[in-house]
Amino acid sequence: MRRQVLLDLNQAGNNLLVEINETFMKSRKIINIILVACIAVGIVFIIKFDVFGKIENRINEEKIRNETLNEAEEAFADEPEFITEKFTDKNGNEIVIEYKKRVFTDGETGEEILMYEDTAEPIRIYDNFYKGIIKKIEDNKIYFLVDKESKNGDTFCENVKDYQIIFDIDTFELEFDPRSHYFCDSLIYNYELFYSADELKFLVGKYLRVQNSMFEDRYSGDRYKDLIFYSR
Repeated sequence: MRRQVLLDLNQAGNNLLVEINETFMKSRKIINIILVACIAVGIVFIIKFDVFGKIENRINEEKIRNETLNEAEEAFADEPEFITEKFTDKNGNEIVIEYKKRVFTDGETGEEILMYEDTAEPIRIYDNFYKGIIKKIEDNKIYFLVDKESKNGDTFCENVKDYQIIFDIDTFELEFDPRSHYFCDSLIYNYELFYSADELKFLVGKYLRVQNSMFEDRYSGDRYKDLIFYSR
């Protein structure tokens, strides 16, 4: 009797192993089918959208761009890497500006262009972004209802409880002062300059992104403000 029980248990164990093995094989077949299907879909995607061709074109474009840039740099190799310029600020102080050589190729004409850019970055006083709607414009003031904001130069805006901010354009010096090294304050919509709040009345009721910033010139200490509206 005891021997029979052991035999039955052994048989049951063998049957269980067989079932587990069969289940594993079925699962393996299903996984293989899924893998084959994924590979097939991937191949169709690559062929349909010419992924390899686009990658190759991008590599070739980058190679051509680098070659063109090297040619442009060689064309101006004799030009100094740095230059300095002196000017007198509005307080009569002599300021020396250092510029670094920058060479690039005009994408439209293919012409090699040499320019010098200021090596000193301006000091950021504040640089805030807002999203919302212009509620009204009156008395050269822009009343802006904010629902998203970001501070300190971060362009990613987070949701906030709605509140109103007023931009007083009378506090902006929008006329150029030739005695100052930097340009005057700026009021901009989609990269176009404006000179009063009334000129932006066509934006009332529109959902916009706004950059409100102030920077300080490292050389003269002059501060200038930018108020920039974007359509998105």
